Amino acid sequence: MSILILGFPGDVHIHAVRWALDQAGADHHALYTPDLPQVLRASVRLGGGMAPTASFHCEGTAGKTGDYDAVWFRRSGLSMRPPGMPDADWTIAERECDHHIAILRHHLAPNAYWVNDPEARERAMLKSPQLEAARRCGLATPETLYSNDPDEIRRFYAEHSERGVIFKLVHQSYWHAQASGARHALFTTELRDEDLRDDAALSVCPATYQRKVEKRYELRVTCMDEVCFAARLDSQSREKTRMDWRSDFSQPLVPQRVELPPQVEERCVQLLRRLGLAFGCIDLIVTPEGDYVFLEVNEMGQFLFVEERAPAIPLLRAFATLLADRKLTRSSRLVGSDRLNYAAYLACGDFDRACAADAVHHAPYQVPGLALEP
Repeated sequence: MSILILGFPGDVHIHAVRWALDQAGADHHALYTPDLPQVLRASVRLGGGMAPTASFHCEGTAGKTGDYDAVWFRRSGLSMRPPGMPDADWTIAERECDHHIAILRHHLAPNAYWVNDPEARERAMLKSPQLEAARRCGLATPETLYSNDPDEIRRFYAEHSERGVIFKLVHQSYWHAQASGARHALFTTELRDEDLRDDAALSVCPATYQRKVEKRYELRVTCMDEVCFAARLDSQSREKTRMDWRSDFSQPLVPQRVELPPQVEERCVQLLRRLGLAFGCIDLIVTPEGDYVFLEVNEMGQFLFVEERAPAIPLLRAFATLLADRKLTRSSRLVGSDRLNYAAYLACGDFDRACAADAVHHAPYQVPGLALEP
């Protein structure tokens, strides 16, 4: 039996985890969904009184239904257009590729331990069910409006203007100024009166509006099955990160390992259970009064940046254990030794070698989401 990893080329999380699984002696395969249709060949058969079966082969790697007892659904990469294919043809083929990958996922490992289950993943990516699930688990949540109705937005702003209202998008947005070469990002911002004057601007793009919550500091809580690893982020220590701790790439905040109060940890684990997730990265605010306020859970959030800056938090080793053992508890014995860590991975040079191999054996992948500005 083996572990299957679904994702796309050049992902440092995939390559670091594969290295860790190698160190632990765990068998694993990677399936890059963007390889369809250029180099990936995949089939699903059913009917005739037989249970459905799926199979694939790609550049020396092959798998079929029943081969895997654990699946890590890291990311869903988009299919890559074959060179020279006309626009009209690709419009049809791309749609069929997306459907083909979905049914392949559904039938390839139906009885495996998924991190995370595709249907649970789709539900968890909706922010409003997250907030409602968090409330039901006993976590405090801020008043929130999702809207493109200018009148509703102004009404919400008026209700909470004394404490402040923040604006953010569901999907992190980046763009590239072609003239200057500069890259920009839109992070959480505090609304001002002048931001609400243009009906067209408010209505053209639905967004999230939330009552501002005063912060003492923030927490990035990486949850794996029954274990939560909490990292404190002192976002209020500098002006650039007060509204959004991600907003200063030039000098990233240094996480500090902390222990969650047992009741808060229990509620975080309960939240993942309610959402059907085995893994998730939860963002919390700790207020000046010491209250813990839930913001969101990223069902497949980045976690290696935490270990890189706080090496005492063994996230890579813990995640490899989750996949290898199909569970993680406080009493779990982590796979490998103390030498199995992200710093050792970065030092060994495996990432450069793995990316070079990706370039040779897989379809070139263009990560979506970076818009171009003239």
